[in-house]
Amino acid sequence: MIVEKSKFSFVIAVCTLLLLACDKQKAREVPSIPHDPNVPIQLTDFIPDSGGMSTQVIIRGSNFGTDASQLKVYFNHKEAKVVRTIGDLAYVLAPRLPGDTCIVSVVMGNDSIQYKKPFYYRPKVQVSTISGTPHSERESVDGTLVEARFDNPWYIAVDREKNILVGEWKARARLINEERNSVVTLLNTTAYGEMASGCTDKDGKTFYFPMNGAPYYYEFDPEKQWLARRVNPTKRAGDDFDLTGKYSLAFNELDSSLYTITTQGELVKIDPRTHEASLVKKGILKDRVQSSLQVYLTFHPIDKHILYFVNPSSMAPNDGPIPGTDRIYRMDMRTLEVEDYAGSGIKGHSDGPKELAQFSNPCQISFDSDGNLYVGDTDNYCVRMITPQGVVSTIAGIPGTSGYLDGDPDVALFDRFWGMKIDVDGTLYISDYYNRCIRKITIQ
Repeated sequence: MIVEKSKFSFVIAVCTLLLLACDKQKAREVPSIPHDPNVPIQLTDFIPDSGGMSTQVIIRGSNFGTDASQLKVYFNHKEAKVVRTIGDLAYVLAPRLPGDTCIVSVVMGNDSIQYKKPFYYRPKVQVSTISGTPHSERESVDGTLVEARFDNPWYIAVDREKNILVGEWKARARLINEERNSVVTLLNTTAYGEMASGCTDKDGKTFYFPMNGAPYYYEFDPEKQWLARRVNPTKRAGDDFDLTGKYSLAFNELDSSLYTITTQGELVKIDPRTHEASLVKKGILKDRVQSSLQVYLTFHPIDKHILYFVNPSSMAPNDGPIPGTDRIYRMDMRTLEVEDYAGSGIKGHSDGPKELAQFSNPCQISFDSDGNLYVGDTDNYCVRMITPQGVVSTIAGIPGTSGYLDGDPDVALFDRFWGMKIDVDGTLYISDYYNRCIRKITIQ
């Protein structure tokens, strides 16, 4: 057995050295056999058979040619980076999150063929702290990432340049940049209201943050030196709704508009250019929730007509849970019909099929570019994920256990975080409320 493993390791080492050798060495050591379009490609094997993002995979077969740009390799439907081809070998890097069990396909011209054996993708998940000190006093201090302190950070958003905007208790906005190693305050006001869950525009540049308890929202534009601009939307003539109660804004790329669902169940559309606000639909969840709503919403990244939202659980006067909470809903903006998406409606923690899964006070939700929905499961102290196939899993945190600990996802601890957003690279950013820290989860 030891001998076999040694042979296997030796083969990998030899193949890797051959593929990474300089061009002149390669020309001497391995014949340059161009692709013959009259001969179909063939597949024999690949090694290793499992790994994570950027795992080096050696593809074996024939007629791959010597032009790496002509060969396409897919893990399920995700394209891998082809580093080099040398006739009967190809050197590729596994793509990010292609799925747990991957069918490896090789395409050259009109030829397309699959390996029979699968590649098993093993995601790498790590929890770390960006800034803030757990168990510190409630204070707001700017400076480097190490020096900065946070006063119960509520909500969070991130732009394409990885600037992180944190809405702090109550009406304070802090800008974090890891590359510049800095935390600065953009807004600090005693105005009535609470900084709630924000979003960015279509280009991922300008931030929009709502104020719950006030009719306005704030705009932060990097081209205007991040100056906080207070925007008071004007109602369309004849519309009747109340914008003072709003916990979330979501940007829709199809019409370049902001959307919110008020505490009274009113779906409102806001034009960020003209600042006109118009009523789209009344009575959201009126047949399910008898109290005021606290809705967090986001649009699907691929099917941009679909709006997803959650109304966190709250307690009725008799200390019992309110029906219609601990669920995630979705609405087709073309028909304005609302349907259940995930959650049984029973408070608790249970993974599995989305209809049977249990959540406990889920708050912010956020999609990655592949359509995986991440859920901040606040009172379970963990992060959940719902795949496009409708399977719910826990990716970080220990259900029912609060605390503070970085590291592997199965030991990491959070303390009732509210804010969570994902960037274009799939990194999750979390405003860990009671730990007074800004955390991140890298998933590769």
